[in-house]
Amino acid sequence: MRHPGAPVWLPSPVFQRHVNRTATGNAEHDWLSYVRAIHLPPSLGSTLVIGCSTGALERALVRKESVGRITAVDADEAAVERARRQAERAGMDSISYAVLDPVRDPLPPSAWDAIIASDVVHHIPNLEGFYLEVHRALAPRGCFVFHEYVGPNRFQYTDERMDLIHRYFRLLPDRWRLDPSTGRCLWRRERIDAARLAQEDPAEAARSEELLPLARAAFLAEAEYPHGGGLIHPVLSGLVGNFREGLSEDERLLQVLCDAEEDLMKRGLLPSDFVIFVGRRRDTERSLPMT
Repeated sequence: MRHPGAPVWLPSPVFQRHVNRTATGNAEHDWLSYVRAIHLPPSLGSTLVIGCSTGALERALVRKESVGRITAVDADEAAVERARRQAERAGMDSISYAVLDPVRDPLPPSAWDAIIASDVVHHIPNLEGFYLEVHRALAPRGCFVFHEYVGPNRFQYTDERMDLIHRYFRLLPDRWRLDPSTGRCLWRRERIDAARLAQEDPAEAARSEELLPLARAAFLAEAEYPHGGGLIHPVLSGLVGNFREGLSEDERLLQVLCDAEEDLMKRGLLPSDFVIFVGRRRDTERSLPMT
């Protein structure tokens, strides 16, 4: 089972240790374990997971001490069914599943001790309404946690950051730079420039800019943890299928990219494109600026 601490698009032990260290300061501690230990109640009676995909997050969480009932939902019916089957095979009968689209459907009514969303918030058009619904669904002092992409929409980076990205893109061997759609080896700015020239989604761009400020306003912000990706995500986006899992040569090159990203972040030259936000329910709804 993969830890939920790393983006699923890059299944590498080297990358897992890198994002662990970025978020928690320890290469062996993933973000979910850290948040569970530091921020969630000692006894977690009920948890809602939004955007469960194939279920890695809730299966990891339910293995931890004093974790009770978990309800996991996703808009993708096939993914929910796969997650349900995996939980059943593992004997995890405290996890229940449902198909739910947070864009259209109300959240399951309950006083949740924790609501955790993974890579779903930036897809929701009405962030104010969604945050308000999450707030209402939490138990008093309940905790809202999300793991989310907060980088620029469609790789709309500054010229300075683009130069930095392409400096490392040129390190990739030819087989890593094979475009899966054409089979042609990409070079210089082609891959990222194609993404930059893609039609802008203004609504998505606005959500990326508003996601964290609105979360800080809606909840009592307790912590924000960087989760890296500011270099590796744009360099490898769309090309990770060329990465060969378990091959030492590929892992060594990935280590170079991870070390570079960590160094650039420490020097303040590169922001994190992913973040883990932890917030608590306010005492009253009237505290919410968007109500």
